[in-house]
Amino acid sequence: MNTAKYPFAVLSASLFTVMLITPISSISNLIWLNSLNMSIGIFTSLEVLLFDFQRLGILLYGIIIIAFGIAFSIASFLSNYINFSIKYLYALAGACAIGIAMYLIVELLFESELLGGYRTIFGKILHWLAGFFGGYFYYFLISKNYNYTFIIRYLGVLYAYIILGFVLNWIFTPETAAADFGFILKELSDNAQNALLRDFTSFFVATFIFALLGVFTLNPAWFFSAGIIYLGAAIFNLIAIFIHGTEYNHIYIGEILLGLWPISLALIILIKKN
Repeated sequence: MNTAKYPFAVLSASLFTVMLITPISSISNLIWLNSLNMSIGIFTSLEVLLFDFQRLGILLYGIIIIAFGIAFSIASFLSNYINFSIKYLYALAGACAIGIAMYLIVELLFESELLGGYRTIFGKILHWLAGFFGGYFYYFLISKNYNYTFIIRYLGVLYAYIILGFVLNWIFTPETAAADFGFILKELSDNAQNALLRDFTSFFVATFIFALLGVFTLNPAWFFSAGIIYLGAAIFNLIAIFIHGTEYNHIYIGEILLGLWPISLALIILIKKN
């Protein structure tokens, strides 16, 4: 477990940094747009935050994992040769990793700012600070000994992060969320719209809460609850397709994955406890 904690610490620190960077980038971008005398309403601001958190966050997560993996490896090597506090060395490595990653993204990949909030000096500083705190969080994680619950909690938080994307989508952009499931929201009756919005939103909010409760309590019942809901959705999806003759779709694959993920965590907890 002491060896496994290092890669999972990188993954955890990267996720923590993403959760800092996405709102920082969004807010910095909104401030920049406002400085250009562009009218930014509250709903537009929420849509920007939602887009950055849900879609950009996943892409950014993969980039930061690679950047942190390289930066922290170099920092660990340098700690053997320089007299400098290791926790601040990792923190500085995190800040440098974000700066270099953002530079390479612009120069080598997209040829434009991937993060709108990174256009200004103020935005750049906030992003570097997020990397700094991410590096410090990495040091905090590796400075302690852990058992299997560390991995369980990481995977549970990552699962909740993914589900939160669906929650935000249904709350703030329901038309887009409904379209992903084949509904044209405005063409439905008022009662049908109401049923669709309340049921889907409750569906994702409940499983998000179950995942968090599982992370905090390590009670497998909460993970089982989330998994059963998604496996049930997959089963009834297939019943609708093959028995009731509805149109075939691939949504059941995602439902199976979202069901097996928390159930696997619950089973690991039960096996370890026994």
